[in-house]
Amino acid sequence: MGLDRSKVMRELQHISVKLFKDISAEFDTARNIWLSIAKNESFRSAVAVANFQVPLPLWQGELDQVIPIELNRVKRKTIVAVDGSQIYPDRHQGSSCFLINIGSVVISYGIEGRRVMFSSEPQIFVGDEESYVHGSLVDFVNCKREEREFADGLAIMSGLKASCIPGEYLLLLLDGSLIFWHLEAKDPVLRMTFLSCYCASLETLYKSGLACVGYISMAKNKDLVNLLRFAVHSGIFKDTSTNESLDHLLDVHVSNFFLEPYMRTVVFKHQSKFCDLYPSSVRPYFFYLHVGSEIARIEIPAWIALNEDYVNDISSIILDNCIKGRGYPVALAEAHEQAVVKGPDREFFYHLIQKVGFDHHRNVLISQKNVKKRGIGI
Repeated sequence: MGLDRSKVMRELQHISVKLFKDISAEFDTARNIWLSIAKNESFRSAVAVANFQVPLPLWQGELDQVIPIELNRVKRKTIVAVDGSQIYPDRHQGSSCFLINIGSVVISYGIEGRRVMFSSEPQIFVGDEESYVHGSLVDFVNCKREEREFADGLAIMSGLKASCIPGEYLLLLLDGSLIFWHLEAKDPVLRMTFLSCYCASLETLYKSGLACVGYISMAKNKDLVNLLRFAVHSGIFKDTSTNESLDHLLDVHVSNFFLEPYMRTVVFKHQSKFCDLYPSSVRPYFFYLHVGSEIARIEIPAWIALNEDYVNDISSIILDNCIKGRGYPVALAEAHEQAVVKGPDREFFYHLIQKVGFDHHRNVLISQKNVKKRGIGI
């Protein structure tokens, strides 16, 4: 029978009030708090020495300062975008091996004679690598995929640097955060193994003068929201009638109070203890950029964040690529298309494992559950 759609409709109606909660009161409260702290110099000083329940970001200048982005600031630019996907080990297929596929695209603008380059690079792992680290094999696959994304991006950028023309700007664009939160709660061995790998790639890029950026669409971060909470908690915002929790607000909502299309916020330094594990040159910073259709979170290493010209160059390149991609960087969209592994690809992968096993006179045992999924008899 499958999915009973009428029951799904009834279930959705039942939870609709919670799903589509009216948070207009939270918005009003947040706006009032923001207006009270945005130009308050004493607030920035209080944040700098705060011992709050969550880390609070640091910044220079006025909190609500906006910087307009000059679209044609960088005339000659090459964007390298990298994305990855995977086929996890499936015990029902009788094998522990897994596949990681890294997609990449190289697009140049303002440079005659350059072709767009697409690449899809699959790599298969035996699956016994889990013996070298602690944690689940799924965690290991996810970490390994991200390691490959950094390694492949670094290799492409290094190769391009040798053929750069005068005035050409190289930018490596990654989908996701440069704050590797997925490692924070993992086993210490796994965490430090892969954090060291990621940071080593970031440091190599830094030493080569090659810019790397993490682009986050529909960001769920609450760094700016935490500043509002601190304003209430510390008494800097003195409206005692404030009862709203701000639980449903995100940084993008706060940014909408003052950020117009094609503008960015000031740069913020992330203050979590996890970020203390990074080398100082590549410690993560972030800012918000209004690309027209949404407000994206842009994460950059310290060596870029501390140079205002670099930040403006990167903002211009990203915004231009978002406009070309109708709201999302066209380079990242193309890299994703190169990386994505679809259902038929998985079936081909599992079929190939069985064929290779047969060629080596080894049978691959498939679980009865998987057999039944392929053809259910009555």
